[in-house]
Amino acid sequence: MKPFLLLAGMMAGTLSAQITLDQNDMPSVGDNIPRKSDTMTVLAGPGGSGPNQTWNFTATSNYVITENTSVVSVASTPNGNQFGNSNMAMTNDNASYLYFNKSAQSFTTQGFSGDLLGSGIINAVFNPDLTLHQFPRTFGSSFNDTYVIDVIVPGAAFNPLVSQIRFKRSSMVHDTTDAWGQITTPHGTYDVLRIHTTETYTDSIWALPIFPPTWSLVSTSSDVSNSYSWVGKGGKLAIAEMSFDTLGAPKIFKWTELPGIGVGTDEYLAEGIEAYPNPAHNQLTLELPWNLLDEKYSIFDAFGREVMKGSIEKTPCDLNIEHLVPGMYYVKVGHKTLKIKKT
Repeated sequence: MKPFLLLAGMMAGTLSAQITLDQNDMPSVGDNIPRKSDTMTVLAGPGGSGPNQTWNFTATSNYVITENTSVVSVASTPNGNQFGNSNMAMTNDNASYLYFNKSAQSFTTQGFSGDLLGSGIINAVFNPDLTLHQFPRTFGSSFNDTYVIDVIVPGAAFNPLVSQIRFKRSSMVHDTTDAWGQITTPHGTYDVLRIHTTETYTDSIWALPIFPPTWSLVSTSSDVSNSYSWVGKGGKLAIAEMSFDTLGAPKIFKWTELPGIGVGTDEYLAEGIEAYPNPAHNQLTLELPWNLLDEKYSIFDAFGREVMKGSIEKTPCDLNIEHLVPGMYYVKVGHKTLKIKKT
């Protein structure tokens, strides 16, 4: 439920930085967070634990999808009144929503709302809330938590003779920050903490037939799942996440593509690339080494939305940015990112 290049010239133990996460590194209403998900990952596993680790997760399969997570106000969602303890919601499709509460002490989730089973809107309120982070989060920190989902949905979508279906999940979660170091994803390199989450849960299903109208237990099952996430400063969501199939093999690897938060991103300069004038008004000039010619470039706004893209065919290269509204932007060339200001 929980609720992203190459590692060049790096010697283990020399460049990583141990970080601490707090509420300022979490999402806020108005954020748009671009992410990609490799749904059949070729990665072998989550790598080592402990201090000063390096993880290189640049290999991908042919099954990568793009998604964008929008952070919206609770009041703007159709069923926000069911989640009174939340102060933000997130959606990938403007139809289903996850609800969260961010404070100086923690980041928690209160449940989800949407037509998840094709049988109508389900408002699944967690009782109690599920803790995703306790602040400050540092290497070695850990906590245990529990949550329960208990929902009743129409049964006709599953069997015309069934009036209602009740689903209940009771879960215990163990969260430990088991490593720190640097991760390299297909988007960039980041100083991170790694979180290992173990969830032990029991699922129970009851059915209420049309006749006789008496609830009966259909099935009960228990299982344990493991997942890993890598979190970084300003990452909003996890920089990367890895989940596993029922046999324990890596299945899905997801990463965030927010510009300007990786290692080596400077306010005005990415090594080997110059952008001028900065601030710029109508034209921005990029000057870069010859070996970066034919690289793709993208310009992102402060919310992570791509507003321009193209290829670098000569150096210097002049870009017309007259149409961009004034503000801060991030220019990504290859695996290098630099920050510019448009006046």
